[in-house]
Amino acid sequence: MKRIAIYSAAAAVAFAGSGLLGLGTQASATTEHCDSTTFPNKVEANAGTSVQTDLKPGTVVCIKAGTKTTIVNVDADGFITQNAIMNKPGNAYLGISYYAYGEGREECPSGCPNG
Repeated sequence: MKRIAIYSAAAAVAFAGSGLLGLGTQASATTEHCDSTTFPNKVEANAGTSVQTDLKPGTVVCIKAGTKTTIVNVDADGFITQNAIMNKPGNAYLGISYYAYGEGREECPSGCPNG
């Protein structure tokens, strides 16, 4: 009887330490935000993957979607489109939480995708 109790206790500690019982440590994602010095004008969107901004075409915009950010240019019709950040399964793009922009047309560090 004592052996069973000892083995059961040892097994419980092993499972708890391995996270199999949901008691182990969990990885947490770091949330990115748009740099407020480069993009001081923040607009809450809570929208789909495309937003009408009324900004000049070519304006560089930082988009936050989920826990990540991406940089795009405003298209010819004043829209921005988030087509870089996908959901965890990788089968859909995340909606735009907010976007932020600077004082106009800036250069993207490595070129911005249009839209």
